[in-house]
Amino acid sequence: MKKAELLFESYNMVIEESCNRIFMNGEDDILKIGEDRLSELVDEDLKKWAKAPLKELDGLCPDEYFKSISDIGQLLELFKLGAKMCDMHLPHSLIEKIATYNGVAEEEMLKLATDRSVQNNDEELVSSLTAISILGEWKAERAVGPLMKLAENLEVGINMNDEIVLEKVIDALAQIGGEAVPVIVDRLNSIEDFGILDEYLLTCLTKIEAKALDKDVYDTVYRCLKNSFLRMKNKAFGAVCLGDFGDGRAIPALKGYILKNMESIDYETYCDIHSAVIRLGGNMDDIKINFA
Repeated sequence: MKKAELLFESYNMVIEESCNRIFMNGEDDILKIGEDRLSELVDEDLKKWAKAPLKELDGLCPDEYFKSISDIGQLLELFKLGAKMCDMHLPHSLIEKIATYNGVAEEEMLKLATDRSVQNNDEELVSSLTAISILGEWKAERAVGPLMKLAENLEVGINMNDEIVLEKVIDALAQIGGEAVPVIVDRLNSIEDFGILDEYLLTCLTKIEAKALDKDVYDTVYRCLKNSFLRMKNKAFGAVCLGDFGDGRAIPALKGYILKNMESIDYETYCDIHSAVIRLGGNMDDIKINFA
C-alpha cells in the first residue's frame, strides 16, 4: 500500500497547489469564488494529474494504474485508503474502475455503506460515508431498501456519528431520485408522530430533482409534503419543506392553516408559513395578525 499512499499524497498536493494558484491569481475575488466553481477549477488540474506519468507508479499515470488493477479486493482496499486520505472526492478513474464490476461493485458498496461496526469506528467512518455517497452518485436503485433500513436503525441524537451517516443517506436517496420516493412516502404516510428521521425524509423529498420525476411521482411527492404539513405538529418545518419544493398548489393549505388558527398560532410558525407562501408566488395581503 506504500505506492498507493504516495499516489494519494500526490493527489492531495495537486489539490493544494491548485487552490493556492486560484486564490493567488484572483486575490481580489477570493470571496466570490463559489464552492462549485472552485471544485470545477480543481478538477481541471486533477484531470491533468490523472494523465501524467508518476515516478511513484513506475512511470504509469494514475488512470493507467487504476485500470491495470483487476482484483476487486485490491480496488476496495484502495477505496478505503483513499476515503481516509483524499482531501476531496476520490480519483474518478478509481471509481470508474470499481464501477466496471457492476452488481458486485454495488454489493460491496452496500456492505460498506451499511456496516455498523465501521460507522461506530471514528477512524473507519469516512469509508462508509464515501460508500453511501457513491451509491447515490450511481443512482443505485437496489440501495434504497438497505439505506432506508439503515436510517431507521440509526440512533440520531444519541450517537454523533449516526447524525453524519443519516445526512449522507438522505443525500444519497435524493440523488437516486424517483425510485426512492415510494419507500419514503409509504413511511411518512403511515406514521402518527413525526420524529427526527421523518423530518430528514421530508427534506429528502424536497432535494429530489423535480424535473427528473414523471408527473405521477411528482404529484405523489407534493401530496405527501402537503399532507405531512397538515398532520405534523411542527408546522413551521412542514411549511419550509413546502416552500423548498416550490409547488404553488400548497398556498391554499398554508394560508388556510393560518386562517383557522388566528388566535393560537405563534409568531415563528406564522413567519415560516408567510415566507413559504411568498416563495411559492402568493401573498399574505388578506391576512392580518397582531402579535403582542
